[in-house]
Amino acid sequence: MRGKNVEALSTLLALCDTEIDALKDSWSTILECISRLEYLVSSPAMTATIMQGSNQISKDAIHQSLKELSGKPTERVFLNCLNLPSESVVEFFTGLCSVSAEELKQTPARVFSLRKVVEVSYYNMGRIRMVISSPDEVLGNSVECFSDVWARIWSVLAKHFILAGSHGDEEIARYAIDSLRQLGMKYMERAELAHFTFQNDILKPFVVLMRSGRNESIRRLILNCIVGVIKSKVGSIKSGWRSIFMIFTTAADDDLEAIVESAFENVEQVILEQFDQVIGDCFMDCVNCLIRFANNRSAQGISLKAIALLRICENRLAEGLIHGGSLKPIDIPADGTRDVIEFYWSPMLAGLSDLTSDPRSEVRNCALEVLFDLLNERGNKFSSSFWENIFHRVLFPIFDHVRQAGKESSISSGDEWLRKSSVHALQLLCNLFNTFYKDVSFMLPPLLSLLLDCAKKTDQTVVSISLGALVHLIEVGGHHFGDQDWDTLLKSIKDASYTTQPLELLNDLGFENDKHHNILSGDLEIASIKTIVNGNALNENQETSRGADVEDSAGMASPSGRATKPTDGGGLQRSQTLGQRIMGNMFMRTFTSKPKNLSSDVIAPSSPSKTTDATTEPDTREEEESPMLATIRSKCMTQLLLLGVIDGIQKKYWDKLKAQQKITMMETLFSVLDFAASYNSYTNLRSRMHQIPDERPPLNLLRQELSGTCIYLDILQKATAAVNSHEEDTVKEEKLEGLAEQKLVYFCEKVLRDTSDFQSNTEETTNMVVHRVLELRAPIVVKVLKSMCQMNPHIFKNHLKELYPPITKLVCCDQMEIRSALADLFTMQLSKLLP
Repeated sequence: MRGKNVEALSTLLALCDTEIDALKDSWSTILECISRLEYLVSSPAMTATIMQGSNQISKDAIHQSLKELSGKPTERVFLNCLNLPSESVVEFFTGLCSVSAEELKQTPARVFSLRKVVEVSYYNMGRIRMVISSPDEVLGNSVECFSDVWARIWSVLAKHFILAGSHGDEEIARYAIDSLRQLGMKYMERAELAHFTFQNDILKPFVVLMRSGRNESIRRLILNCIVGVIKSKVGSIKSGWRSIFMIFTTAADDDLEAIVESAFENVEQVILEQFDQVIGDCFMDCVNCLIRFANNRSAQGISLKAIALLRICENRLAEGLIHGGSLKPIDIPADGTRDVIEFYWSPMLAGLSDLTSDPRSEVRNCALEVLFDLLNERGNKFSSSFWENIFHRVLFPIFDHVRQAGKESSISSGDEWLRKSSVHALQLLCNLFNTFYKDVSFMLPPLLSLLLDCAKKTDQTVVSISLGALVHLIEVGGHHFGDQDWDTLLKSIKDASYTTQPLELLNDLGFENDKHHNILSGDLEIASIKTIVNGNALNENQETSRGADVEDSAGMASPSGRATKPTDGGGLQRSQTLGQRIMGNMFMRTFTSKPKNLSSDVIAPSSPSKTTDATTEPDTREEEESPMLATIRSKCMTQLLLLGVIDGIQKKYWDKLKAQQKITMMETLFSVLDFAASYNSYTNLRSRMHQIPDERPPLNLLRQELSGTCIYLDILQKATAAVNSHEEDTVKEEKLEGLAEQKLVYFCEKVLRDTSDFQSNTEETTNMVVHRVLELRAPIVVKVLKSMCQMNPHIFKNHLKELYPPITKLVCCDQMEIRSALADLFTMQLSKLLP
């Protein structure tokens, strides 16, 4: 370097002082020269290299001149940027950041220009200071232009700070982040006007660096910087809360527990002490932050506290502390307020909904309780459209896991969500529906669709859960239902009963070889006939019958191969509701069953005087359960549970139903009953008797048939109780009575005729197979005979011609139960007809 080079550099710096407006896109070159000048002055070795060949006097003079130029002349260049016009100042910052980026690439990296970036940012802080004399000026062109210039400057600076903060040299990165913190603190001292968000823009680089930071110490530094901003400038922060909560949200997912705890402590403090500052648009960022902390699975205590803070935020929202978010009565005139309310409430509800599937039971249950408490407390002020969104976007998704279960494989017995939360969640959903029935009655079809979709699954656990919830819904809220609701419900049950018929049994029993056939013969067997008939199985209220039906997994032997322990009264209390009985007796047994661990169970008949369940003795043989067997098992249980649902309706709401609705129930029951009866016909049972060992019952659906028969006869008896005894009934009721009379007589006559014909037409009277078949079907015959004892006398007398022949043929029946029931029938009905 020679003297002329120094003079040229001096002239260039002078132009920066006198012709500042004319330099424009030359700033990048000028600032690069300044950067090299600083490098020369600060590096004696470099100075000696470039001045090689000159005499010592010249070297000293040139070096002294360079030192002088790097002083005040250079400083004036940076100070004068304050006077640059809008376009030029953007080019100045762009050039300075470009030069700084090149310095950071050097080895070792230099920070001269980075320091100057911070300095000139301080100098130009006034560009965002806007003195407005009237509110109208906020929308003025001059203000918009001024704000746009600053936004363009900060866009350049933010990218450069992110670049420097991500530098591989930790010292450089820490310097950049600390410089950004100091700059942010300075900006926070300036009041932020409404309609502007420069605070949020200032802090955005911290968000990017926090999200991309791989170095733990850097993430700690960023978090400490933000905490420092909060503590020192909490009263001045407005739009900056958005970026602050974004940083805390990122910290919630951090692998370092100390960072998570520190971030949450500050979030908690802000919400409890500075909630008034976290208002407006930043409220949603606060909610999202809490949801993220609640989802952090490394610290359960933090998750539970975050849910509690969500409840606090909801209370503040409902109290009206958040502008536009307070709830008002739903009868207010429609306006844009609804959209604002939904904007605030939906993410909070959706977040709690997601948490209900958390694998941690305490978090899951806490989220579930808070969600439904919130809905029950605020729901009276929700509009119908908002309720619809809540059901579809918040409540129904809770059960997606249940709805999808069984598509690929059965639910494992260790699935905590299904075992411990599904029943409770469905109960809460049904209770919520009943509480706000008037407001949400239009959601009954999709709610039934949810429950019955699950009921059609092949997984027994899902079926049990959904139909138990359906029973609960009907028991608790059936009195609210209107005619259209009952039509929808009964049609849905009817469709489900058709869909879940075990048609696979008709296809050569649904299996291809003897191995599977043998498995079925061991695992589809049912309790002996005396067990079903005696005890409380067929008492007038049929309570224990329903419990026994549900307990024994659709009439099949226990899939776990374990003995079923006797319980007092069938394990049921007469004070329990149907829903409670199903929940209490069926669910826990289903949850603990092991479908893939099959065994050959031998079921011992109980004494007629005892009321215990059938006991079983497990065999040591274990077979792998086939998909077909699982499907049949599930459908059989579903049919039983659907029968229980219909039974609950007819017992509690029969008088509330219209004639056509009662007819629908009859048709549904008969479809289930007729399928089971066809499969259980004497001929079919006898045929299957020859394919199994003598000690086993044949494959059958006797439990389904017996349960269906009990309920079907109860309904027909109710429908025909007033035949020839009423005076003023509607035409529809008369039609129902006539139809029910036909069905009752036809059904009773058919059962008795089939039994008597099989018995009288069989030549092999001493064949044990025949006796076993008659014994298996005896409970159905007994139930029909006992029902005929209670039959309307007018109906019995009018149809005696059809009923008498099969009745008399059964007098010689070998089954004592049937003969005893015949004696009662003769006493109660036929004796009255004698002269």
